[in-house]
Order: sequence, then C-alpha cells, then structure tokens
Amino acid sequence: MKRFLNKIHYSESLNYKEKALKGLLSGISVLYHAGSNIRNFLYSKDILKKTKLPAFVISIGNLTTGGTGKTPLTIEIANYIQNYLNKNTAILSHGYGGQLPTKAINVISDGKTIYHAPHDAGDEPYLMATKLQDVAVLTGKSRINSGKHAIENFGAEVLILDDGFQHIKLERDLNILVIDCNKKFGNNQLLPAGPLRESIEEIKRADKIVVVNKKPYDANVEKACSVFIENLKAKYNKPVYLCRFTNGEIYNIKTSEVLNSPVRAYAITGIAQPEFFFNYLQKQNIDVAISKEFTDHHLYTRDDLKNIFTEAKKLEIEAIITTEKDAVKLASIIDKVETEIPIFALKLDIEIDLSNLVISIT
Repeated sequence: MKRFLNKIHYSESLNYKEKALKGLLSGISVLYHAGSNIRNFLYSKDILKKTKLPAFVISIGNLTTGGTGKTPLTIEIANYIQNYLNKNTAILSHGYGGQLPTKAINVISDGKTIYHAPHDAGDEPYLMATKLQDVAVLTGKSRINSGKHAIENFGAEVLILDDGFQHIKLERDLNILVIDCNKKFGNNQLLPAGPLRESIEEIKRADKIVVVNKKPYDANVEKACSVFIENLKAKYNKPVYLCRFTNGEIYNIKTSEVLNSPVRAYAITGIAQPEFFFNYLQKQNIDVAISKEFTDHHLYTRDDLKNIFTEAKKLEIEAIITTEKDAVKLASIIDKVETEIPIFALKLDIEIDLSNLVISIT
C-alpha cells in the first residue's frame, strides 16, 4: 500500500485506476487540509497553548511524509552542538517503527549506554544513538515530557526535535524545515492524495530552510537545486542552506571491513525514498543482480534474512548491500542466521554549513 501511495504522490504517469483513486483521495485531502489549517490557526492565535521549556529548542522537520534526509542532518547538528559548541544536547524523537510504548518516556541512550534494541527503539533513534557520543536520545509521543526528562536527568541545554515541524505544541527557538530538492512536494496535494502533511504555505513558519540534494554528482540536478533555492529565498524571504548527500565507504556491518572492489550484489532497503541508494550503487559500478524494497521502518525478521540469503545463494551473490538505517536492525539478528554471504552498509555523509545554520545558539 505504501508503494502504491508513493506512486500516486510522486509519479506523473498514472493509469486510469490510479487516477480514479487519486480523485477519491482528493476529497479526503480537502477535509485533512481544513483540519490542518484550523489547528495551525488556533496555535497562531494562542487559543491552543504552546509550552516553553528551559532549554534552547531546535526543531528539524519537513512538510512531506519522510525521506527528505532529516536523520543524517539531525545527527550532524547534534554532534556539532555537543562537541564544537560544548552544549549538553538531547534528541527527542517520536520513535516511529519501534515497539516501545509511545505514551512513555523511553531513554534509548543517555549518551554513554544504549538501553534498547533497534526493533524496540525504532531504526532512526537507534541509529542516532549509535552515531552520537554524549548525546541523549529519547522517544515518546509527548516531546514536552521527554524534554523535561532530558533537562532534569541529563542536564540538556539544547533539545533537538527530530521530525518536529508539526509538533507546534512545544515552542522552539529555531525552526528548521528540510526539503528534498529532487522530490520537492510531489503532486503538491495533502494527505492522503499527496505527500504533504500541511499546506506548502506553512513554509512561512520556518526560521531557516535546508534544501537536500541527494544527487550532487549530477550537474543538472545541482543546477536545478540552485534555482529552487533562489526561488525559495525570493518567495519566503528566509535563509536557505544547501545540504549535499555524499555517500561514503561501503563497510561490512560485522567486521567494519571496507568494500574496495566491485562485487555482484543484492541491494536491500527499507527506507522512504530509496532511489538515491540504488543510484549511488549504480554510480559505483556495483553489479546489482537483484534488489528488494521493504516498506519504511521495516522490522527485519530471521525469515526475511533466510529468504534473502537463499535468493542470494542461487544467484551467486558476493555481497548484500543495504543502508545504515537498515543495517542497525540487520546487525541485531544476523548471528541467528547461518550464511557465508557478508552484509555491507553504505555510509551516508552530508555537506552543509553548520556554523551558520545554528549560529543563533551561540
């Protein structure tokens, strides 16, 4: 269903049945749009109250349903604030895809120790916990309660709301909106007919905008992103920053050995917008003999791995390659399945001017 909706949200070539379904969904989108506008209006008029916490709050979010690059950006910002600005930092996430109760305050990591497995924590919070030292990562539906806990128990001076643009209830000091310059806003419609969580005009709530280019190696895409950035600046009068995805090494998730030569590979992923992953493997001349896309936040099982390894063996696959977000979940079950085929993860790096993006903290 998610793949089907993704096609409706982003594809220009729909068949008759898909167009008919999109028309039906558009009626629901009208109601969704009205509800979103009413909610935002009530907050703007202070009829619905916001809560201010005694910390510097940064929200990193988007207008669309996932896949813009929030997680790697959140990791880089948290690392920069903690280690270069020397501010005690905590990340507050909802915990999508995890099995821990969202009504509770879940400490995934206190910055020293990780307390939950990836299937319980959720892939993104767990990945952030593994990537960051001295940064607490908490999950829970109420960012206010999680924020209070981080301040009281970890001395957090800076709170980062992962995917927090719509969480208006918690007042923020810096509101960062992330936009994928390749996908932009899809068909420009709200859920469920389109990928938008709220109207494009809500860009006005952002203090700063980050435009993500997942194909910086493509000169035409780079030029299109530059044009898009200038249009955003002119229309909304906001500072806009370019963030480039720069894929790094491909490493063995068990041994950390780096893959230095082309191999015959099986590419698997369970992320919202996997195109950049497959494009990069192709650019690196990886012979992707077979690929498999799971839904976003997919919780891998031993049966999943067994099936993958069985298919891989039949096709004489030399390596299975996945994303780091998927790798944290696969690493927790790989020892439970016998295989001689190694699993590698593609490391994702980003390039962005962090010093100016978060300058207001200093």
